[in-house]
Amino acid sequence: MSTSSPVAVVVTLAESHRGRLAEVAASLEAAGLKVARRLTTLGQITGSVQRDRLADLRQVTGVADVEQSGDEYRAL
Repeated sequence: MSTSSPVAVVVTLAESHRGRLAEVAASLEAAGLKVARRLTTLGQITGSVQRDRLADLRQVTGVADVEQSGDEYRAL
């Protein structure tokens, strides 16, 4: 179990994988992403992931970029 804090991210798919958004989303979930939205037209997926799993998302086939959206989730 991860002890780092979750961060909100926007994942942009590579042009070659935009038609395979569902497949890439499943791979991202396996890498730790909690998918919030699938933005098919933009070729992007938003969600949250533990900070120490960001590198895992970047290694998923079909991912062009992973950006932190600036939102940080904190326990109350």
